[in-house]
Amino acid sequence: MKKLCVLLLTAAMVLSMTACGGKPQESSQNQKDQGQAEAVQTEGSSTGQETEPTQEAQGESGQKEDIVLSYWAQWSENETQAQVLKAAISRFEENNPGCKVEVNWAGRDVRDILRSSIDSGNKIDIVEGDFSKITGNLGEDYLMDLTPYMEGTEFESSITEGMASFAKSYTSDGKSWYYIPSQPFVGTLFYNKAIFAEAGIDKMPATWDEFLDCCQKIKDAGYDPITVDDAYQQSMYGHYLAMIKDVDWVGELLTDKTGKLWDDPAILQMAEDFQELREKGYFAKSVGSNVFPAAQNGEFAMGTAAMYYNGSWLPNEVAEITGDDFQWGAMFFPAPEGSKYPYTTYTTGCQFYGVNKDCEHPEEAVALLAEFTSVKTQQALADEAQCIPVINGITLPDNLVCVGELMEESTDAFVWGGSNLEDADVRAIINASFTKLLAGDIDAPKFVEEIKSQLK
Repeated sequence: MKKLCVLLLTAAMVLSMTACGGKPQESSQNQKDQGQAEAVQTEGSSTGQETEPTQEAQGESGQKEDIVLSYWAQWSENETQAQVLKAAISRFEENNPGCKVEVNWAGRDVRDILRSSIDSGNKIDIVEGDFSKITGNLGEDYLMDLTPYMEGTEFESSITEGMASFAKSYTSDGKSWYYIPSQPFVGTLFYNKAIFAEAGIDKMPATWDEFLDCCQKIKDAGYDPITVDDAYQQSMYGHYLAMIKDVDWVGELLTDKTGKLWDDPAILQMAEDFQELREKGYFAKSVGSNVFPAAQNGEFAMGTAAMYYNGSWLPNEVAEITGDDFQWGAMFFPAPEGSKYPYTTYTTGCQFYGVNKDCEHPEEAVALLAEFTSVKTQQALADEAQCIPVINGITLPDNLVCVGELMEESTDAFVWGGSNLEDADVRAIINASFTKLLAGDIDAPKFVEEIKSQLK
């Protein structure tokens, strides 16, 4: 798990969802045509209230017909995630007689064929895939606004604030529910709790000045405060810049081949802050030459460096090195001066579920998604596939507990690396100069000047 992969993980709580009878405030024409029906029941509602099963549709003969939902999954049928979702579907069908779910276990290729499949007339009610594929290939042109079915429900409130913020950030108004997040990963600073305790740090730094104080205490205790390598250093400057500008601006910066955006004072501020970390000896001396996975498998896993920016896959990747005794911590990236985002922000990527705008039974579709993101389903995903939930209250493996705690405290999240866009050539130029900055070979003004000269 290297570079800017979007690795994805899970979840959200279960509740009672209304079906054809509980009309939202706004209804599409196809919803109006469905007529009166009763509420959809999902198992495990935290309220404990029971709702009546869905009333099946009436056929021309007057006999009841099953409501059939078509779900195109990005998992192959034999994958662990698929087995967990099969069990969730069985619970949904058992609790809602008259509702059936047909699944196309299409695997990862589904991400690239959903749009053409819908255009070809295939009946697809629920879609799933990498968030960038769902938003880029389908988006609001193809997917239904689920806000009327989500607003004010326990389903909505169960999703962590960070993941709700992330999902809504990809909508045109920034507040609607077109996408339901699932199986996220967390990008942030991981730390060694034992080193922090030895250094006398009992409160996580929220501001950049507090972060500097934290680093000094770790250095005084005889450890390198921070290590990084070529694979993840870009996540550090990307996170910093997105905090004080925003994700869209960072995307413009990473695709700017003219160098014009490099006159923005935010860039010099970022470079000066990282220069200060270098000058005060807060980076391991090896950061200028570390090639992945040197930093994670060496200084961090071996316990000579206290902090390392990475993703929530890290504990599993180094488990054979750290063993069971390593004390894992995950902390929010400290808020730089002038940050637009609160300190309680992390970076992420995930899967998105969506409902086709032509779906004839959206209430039932949302109820199925509630089952997918229920406590029971999400606990199974955590236990069997080590997936990260998007709801609180899930018991995680010991080495991922810190990630769950951070998500519960979070209020915001933006995309991994701080940007949805990049030009490979521009990225390579920035990374080369940033490595020099961390190594102490150039200072902040030279960092900016060197990049501008290569982009012009």
